[in-house]
Amino acid sequence: MNRDDFLKNVKNGLAAAYFPDARAERPTAPPLPRFDPAALVEQFSAEVTALKGDVFRADTPAAALEKIVSLLAEHGAEEYLAWADDLLPLPNLRAELATHGFSAHPLQVPADPAARRETLSAASGIQVGITGALAGIADTGTMVVPSGNRKGRLASLLPPAHIALLRIRHLYPSLMHFIAANPTAARDVANLNFISGPSRTADIEQTLTLGVHGPKFVHVILLAD
Repeated sequence: MNRDDFLKNVKNGLAAAYFPDARAERPTAPPLPRFDPAALVEQFSAEVTALKGDVFRADTPAAALEKIVSLLAEHGAEEYLAWADDLLPLPNLRAELATHGFSAHPLQVPADPAARRETLSAASGIQVGITGALAGIADTGTMVVPSGNRKGRLASLLPPAHIALLRIRHLYPSLMHFIAANPTAARDVANLNFISGPSRTADIEQTLTLGVHGPKFVHVILLAD
């Protein structure tokens, strides 16, 4: 069979082929089963701890603020990087932290290469980043952290310590449960980062080292609803 005959057969086959209508209604997914929040908290906390991170449960906004202040002081951070205030699950966090002597460092990174280098250099000494989290995956101790639209990715990647604020109601038993509940999560943001404990590598002589490619300390604050 020569090339022309082959292409003719392909054309005739496509003309006779049946393609289902992409607009046809798809069956509705069954509702997700309910899970015990206390069991999810326990499993998630155990997995994060096994990954060399730590978890603190805050039953009130005041308790969460107190823990953040403690962590900022522990890491010697007079400044911090953070998402926009209205996107964090704690109200008026910047103003509250300012009363304790901590200030937010500007997180906007310009597109101009020279200005970008200068901005990143100025932020390189910041010790702590504060973000929210879209979800927590209990069976692996993983946080799902979006970025884009005033949710700066640098806050979770650049400083040596990352404080993540996660609502307990956003814990899922597994990655599949998260995907089933949030099918468009990856399309709704610029990036969707899956963070399992501090950054780690064993490239050098197979010795595990923390904090090489990202934060060395990961602190998760679980917020009660």
